[in-house]
Amino acid sequence: MPKTRVVTDRIPILAGWEDLADREERSGIHPGDPILLSPDYRIDEVLSLYLCRSSFSRLEHETKRNYTGDYCVFFDFLWGRGKNWSEATADDLWDFEDWRTRSPRNPRKVGGTRWNRGLAALSRLYGWAVDRGYMLVNPVVMYSVLGRNGEVVSVPAARAKHARASNVRWLTPRAFRLWMDVGLRGHTAEGGPDPRWVGRLEDRNAAYAGLLLSSGLRLTEAASLLTFEVPGTRLEGNRYSSSRLARAVTKTKKARTFYASAVVLGEVEGYVESSRA
Repeated sequence: MPKTRVVTDRIPILAGWEDLADREERSGIHPGDPILLSPDYRIDEVLSLYLCRSSFSRLEHETKRNYTGDYCVFFDFLWGRGKNWSEATADDLWDFEDWRTRSPRNPRKVGGTRWNRGLAALSRLYGWAVDRGYMLVNPVVMYSVLGRNGEVVSVPAARAKHARASNVRWLTPRAFRLWMDVGLRGHTAEGGPDPRWVGRLEDRNAAYAGLLLSSGLRLTEAASLLTFEVPGTRLEGNRYSSSRLARAVTKTKKARTFYASAVVLGEVEGYVESSRA
């Protein structure tokens, strides 16, 4: 990727920072790395080291985005107490847990699943800080339990015990088609066009949703497909076609074969040859 040159004559405040790209490279900051500013517009060197140079930098983009948001919420809570992130104590974390999940003073409380995700983010950060010697005590209190295979694992004591792993709702094929027609194609529940519908690219959206259901691809996996990667070779019986998913776009970083129904692929081809054309 070519380096971006800082144009100081157009942005005078950046005078003296012409070598910004070189500085970022020497510091190990790469495009897409999160950078956090404190409320007084300062950058914490240790925190930036964690975000850009630790195992955190190798997490999936969506995980990094979610964890970074969780850090901001906790750091703001600490800032209100006159503390920096590295000054957190176990009492701070327990108070944060109460405010985040139960306190009537918080109009945007979260459930157990969301809390556990943020707790996992904090466990990763503070575990790293203690291991590297930047902090003496981890504010995330841990205890040991037996894992599924009999191994001893450490888990946060503040972890929500009854968090719902997912909010799954089963649909019949008919209910899914109705959801597609009403939600994506702009039809009424009775099946006719809704005159109040103001959406666009209904065929694209419906084809994409159908491809997800038929293939089992993740959102980002299906969105990454180029037209020549859409399955084209029909299998025996002509009901399904197969194609390969590139290693770079999978969550596991392993290429794999996926399958999609001929009906859905016909909808994709219809979109390519009509709206997209």
